[in-house]
Amino acid sequence: MSYLRRSLVSLVILACLTQLTFVTPALAQRAKQSGQERLARVMDPTTDVEEFRQELNDYLTEFEDSLGLFNEIPAVRKKFDQAGLQPLATLAEAKQRLGELSPELLSLMRATYARFPGWREIPQAINSLIKPELRQRIESRGANGKDSGNFAPSVADNCATALAAGTTNSDIAIANGAVFLAQGIMEALPTDAITIAAREASVAAFSLAQAAALTLQTFKNIADDCKNATFESNIQSQITNSTNSIINNSNDNKTAIINNSNDNKTAIIDNANANKTEVITTVNANTQTILDNDNANAAAIKDLILRTQIEADLAAVDSATPVGLYLTPTANGGYLNLVQTIVTQTLANIQAAGGSVATAQPLLNQANAAKTAGDFKGAYALYRKAYKAALK
Repeated sequence: MSYLRRSLVSLVILACLTQLTFVTPALAQRAKQSGQERLARVMDPTTDVEEFRQELNDYLTEFEDSLGLFNEIPAVRKKFDQAGLQPLATLAEAKQRLGELSPELLSLMRATYARFPGWREIPQAINSLIKPELRQRIESRGANGKDSGNFAPSVADNCATALAAGTTNSDIAIANGAVFLAQGIMEALPTDAITIAAREASVAAFSLAQAAALTLQTFKNIADDCKNATFESNIQSQITNSTNSIINNSNDNKTAIINNSNDNKTAIIDNANANKTEVITTVNANTQTILDNDNANAAAIKDLILRTQIEADLAAVDSATPVGLYLTPTANGGYLNLVQTIVTQTLANIQAAGGSVATAQPLLNQANAAKTAGDFKGAYALYRKAYKAALK
């Protein structure tokens, strides 16, 4: 995995974690500062590596809180089985193997983890996504809860549990950020036969983060289905009640209806059809709005990640090997056109804010000329120089 991706996923998870504070700002700041100071000491190469072993063990243990709760939910457990995930078994095995690692391998792991500043907060981020109402519901019906004997995988129970989760697209994005970061750490470790044992804890953390993300997505899907089913049931109930009211009025006023049967019958049928059409139209419009919003949010997140990746590569040293997709124009399946737009906007933003782009502007002009001439590699190298010159 490239340095670019490792840096990006670290920034994504750190940005997501800033949204998850559920205590007063002052207490949160003190707790965060204390934790950072302790972790900085543990990650110091001069500190006894056994402290890192304990820190990594605590890191894995913190996953047990969320994964233990999730595993109590039949619908989630089924998803785990379908995905080939056994989070609790994976966790137990990883902790056992961690205790068997040599100090040399632990030192290698510590040096790798130190390159990912947000790694220690992954389980805290996942635990913070569990709403109090959901935690209380699962714990009361789990293995040790007062209603444990009644915990059955019924549709109604799945709906109640999923709705209590209150999972949003933002929650899922945060969980996916944790997956990206855990994957980055895992892929950054060597894969030779000697150090393969050192990867097991990181592989386990990646698997546990995947399980958490899968759980939240499952909650969201079930909750959406339940809300749609309830909405459709209410509409059907309204239609049924209206129909019953018409029938009752018809019986009470049978003589009058007979006298005016043709005109009144046509009016009733026309009104019923019009109301039904209006209800269906409203349902379709609301459904389309929800889908459009979801698609727009997904596209915005994708665009932000891509632009962040490109800017990270532009900020790299001149000798760094660029990403191939960034060297080719849109017509050839690449993003060189977007690179040109990003650098141009960057210079414009800095100049609008009162900064100087005197050094960067000539480089940008040269880059545009090289791009027009078909020298895409040269153009990208000049875009990278212009971008960094504008930020100095």
